[in-house]
Amino acid sequence: MNTTREVLSGLVGITSVSHQSNRPLIEMVQSFFAGSAWHQRVLIYHDADGVEKLNLIVSSHPMPDGCVETELAIVCHTDTVLFSDAWLNATVLTERVGMLHGCGACDVKGFLACMVVAASKIEVTKLRHRLCLVFTSDEEIGCRGARFLLGENALRAKYAIVGEPTSLVPARAGKGYCLASILVKGAAAHSAYPEAGRSAIAAAAHLICEVERLGEELKLAPSPAFSPPWTTLNVGEIRGGTAKNIVPAECVFLLEWRPVPCQAPQLVADRLRQIIERIGCDAEVSVLRMEVGFESSVESAVVQAMLGSDRLSRTIAFGTEAPWLARMGAEVVVFGPGSMLTAHSPRECVPTEELERCVQRLQTAIDILCG
Repeated sequence: MNTTREVLSGLVGITSVSHQSNRPLIEMVQSFFAGSAWHQRVLIYHDADGVEKLNLIVSSHPMPDGCVETELAIVCHTDTVLFSDAWLNATVLTERVGMLHGCGACDVKGFLACMVVAASKIEVTKLRHRLCLVFTSDEEIGCRGARFLLGENALRAKYAIVGEPTSLVPARAGKGYCLASILVKGAAAHSAYPEAGRSAIAAAAHLICEVERLGEELKLAPSPAFSPPWTTLNVGEIRGGTAKNIVPAECVFLLEWRPVPCQAPQLVADRLRQIIERIGCDAEVSVLRMEVGFESSVESAVVQAMLGSDRLSRTIAFGTEAPWLARMGAEVVVFGPGSMLTAHSPRECVPTEELERCVQRLQTAIDILCG
């Protein structure tokens, strides 16, 4: 087996942005297990544009037809975000001052390389309990691969480790992710006679002010484990109007919220509809995503297995596949090398020394949980 760095270099060298098929990357991963005692299963679907997407399950034991039940699933997505031409040599792994740079270096091909290398060091036939390595598609655009596996009832897991950059501090809880489109309606008129119409933009501005007040209210129900410790709101996009001299008939904005696990994810949408009714705004709320968070007890065996010598765990505010693994029955922890603060940008990098420590931590967890 190649070194972790060599494996990562090969993975970064394959472009695997979400709008493309991930077959080339999956086939590279399959090659690492070819001719070994591991067992493989590929599950394929096609996205709305007809692009082929592959999900790969690699199992330590022969897999039955239908659902695979495993003691431990180690899960990693295979796609990256789009990168611009301004990111020179995005698919070439380069080292600068102990950091390995490249598209996906930390999100999340660094962890993927660690999975493969850790698996190569295992005497797989001696594992008492099933271990599954799961490689998914389209995490960056809505966890579509994990959703597909759940919908197909392809996997059930007692414990799961989901790869994401956490600087090797296991994350035992994460916020959910929700998104809604709000269409505010008015009535068009010549701007010289505004009383003849009704400005949708002005109504949307009023509604957004109410959304900001809702955000302040949500701070009164904190979950101290998180930073920030409450459900956050963000109006990320807004568009409306047709010309400078026309009273706008429509305005649309996108509202994102990230609920803490103890809070129902639909709470914000319900409150928004109540606000719309109270202020008499002509608006429609269309929920686009409604994903719960996840939370595992600090005493969970998988959390304990992933703790470092400092015995620290953390929470995360960014979205992962962890909630979908939780829906597959698993107690989940999110873990991996690198920091999300560099991800999705030309700054993306992973510390070289964290890669080897990640391999060791995965081996220890496998030994504890699978025997």
